[in-house]
Amino acid sequence: MQYLHAIALGIIQGVAELFPISSAAHTLLLSALFRWPLPSLPFVVMLHLGTFLAVLVYFARDYWRVLLGFFNGFKTGFAGQDERLALWIVIGTIPLFAIGKVAEPFFDMLFAMPIVAAIILLVTGAVLFAIERIKVTPPARPVAEDQRGPEDARMFFPTAQGPEHYEGAAALPWWQAVLIGLSQVAGLFPGGSRSGFSIAAGMLSGLSREEASRFSFLLAGPAIVGASAFEFMNIIRNVPPQPGAPTMHGVANLAAATEPHLVILTGTIVAFLSGMVAIRFFMRYVNDHKLTPFAYYCWAFGLVMLGILLSRHGS
Repeated sequence: MQYLHAIALGIIQGVAELFPISSAAHTLLLSALFRWPLPSLPFVVMLHLGTFLAVLVYFARDYWRVLLGFFNGFKTGFAGQDERLALWIVIGTIPLFAIGKVAEPFFDMLFAMPIVAAIILLVTGAVLFAIERIKVTPPARPVAEDQRGPEDARMFFPTAQGPEHYEGAAALPWWQAVLIGLSQVAGLFPGGSRSGFSIAAGMLSGLSREEASRFSFLLAGPAIVGASAFEFMNIIRNVPPQPGAPTMHGVANLAAATEPHLVILTGTIVAFLSGMVAIRFFMRYVNDHKLTPFAYYCWAFGLVMLGILLSRHGS
């Protein structure tokens, strides 16, 4: 049963983390629905690393250019496209780390209430629905429109776009990059989708769905790695919760015994593989499809779970 549970959680993490539908909400709500025990912190950290590896592999070319751009930026004053994109990723990540660390006890308190995840999931759906109905002006680009044909749509493995095509997020002013990074804070709430809110913020800044999604996934790398690094410190310290102290930390149960290594490895591999499938599908999908179906899904799942949780509470 442990392996089936690990596979289920791996699929939830890999798909719901990369789709704009909140992996935390699905882990909490499905665990409450089926009365699954919440996993240990090491298990949760490895699931996130499995998802990160999927993003890293898929966007390997983009990350390599961004990494080179970051170091080259100290010589060029971050004047080029790759240099600016690297800088925007850095400054877009700072608000998430700062707020997440300061308000960590508050967010952990919310994660102990699955009904909150169902309610915030409805908000996520509303944001995805609304962004498709807002008209915005795209930022200035060297080329007015992306001239790629359907055969060039991003698949395995996407070619990193150069300035001869379009600048994407690199064309944004710094303050919009900060606002997009700030929107990721919504992912700290149970039911809030980091990718969903950051994609919506990118589109509100004038990026296309594909450009906003690409920037959101590039932001996901440092977000996941940074959060995992903090959690690794907690694992290394291995300080058990004090009697009477809250045991919830995100979707992890700090009081739970660590799962066997093979169970954790199974969940990590499943999270990686399902993440690869999810990101491939999503980046292909957003080339010419709206986010509205994801909004409908968030509403449907959130309302159903809200009804179930309220009926259990009433009985």
